[in-house]
Amino acid sequence: MTLESTVLALADKQAITEVVYRYCRAIDRCDGELLRSCFHPDSTHDHGPFEGPSADFCRFALQLLAQVGSTQHTVGNVLIELRGDSATSETYWTAYHRILADGPRENAGVLVSRGVDEDLFIGGRYIDRFERRQDEWRIAHRFGVHDWQRFEAADERDFASMPASKRGMRGRGDRAYWKG
Repeated sequence: MTLESTVLALADKQAITEVVYRYCRAIDRCDGELLRSCFHPDSTHDHGPFEGPSADFCRFALQLLAQVGSTQHTVGNVLIELRGDSATSETYWTAYHRILADGPRENAGVLVSRGVDEDLFIGGRYIDRFERRQDEWRIAHRFGVHDWQRFEAADERDFASMPASKRGMRGRGDRAYWKG
C-alpha cells in the first residue's frame, strides 16, 4: 500500500466509526433526525425483536426508548474491512437501560419492569454492512447480536442530589449539542 492509499483507508475507517458513534448519541438522546442520518434510505435492520427497514427501526426504537428512563450506549472494538465503496464492520457495544416501574406497558412486554425500577445491561455487537454513496458512508444493513444481558434493581444513591445541569438529558438540550 502506498502512503496515499493508507491515508484514504484510514479516513474511510474513521468516517465509518463516526457513523457508529453518531448512532449511539442519537439513540441515547432520542434524536430521530440524527438516528436516521446513520442509515441509507433503503437500509435494512435485524436487531432484537425488530426485522425490517431501518427507517421503521428508527421509529420503533424511539417509541421504545420513550418508555425507558435513560440509556447509555458505549462502543469498544471496531473492526472494519473495506472493499471499495462497501465495507463490513463488527462493533462491540454495551448498553444500559433504566426500565421504569411506572412506565407505560406497550410493545408486547419488551422492556417491561417487574414492579420496581430496574437497570438492564446488555453486551453485544453490531454487524454492519456500510456503503459509500455520493461520497458519504452510511449503514446499508445492520444485524444486532446480543451476547449477554443482566437485570438488576436500580440504585441511584445520591444521583438525585446532582444538579440537573450536570446530568444527561434526552434531546438537543443535552450538553453534547452545546456549541460554546
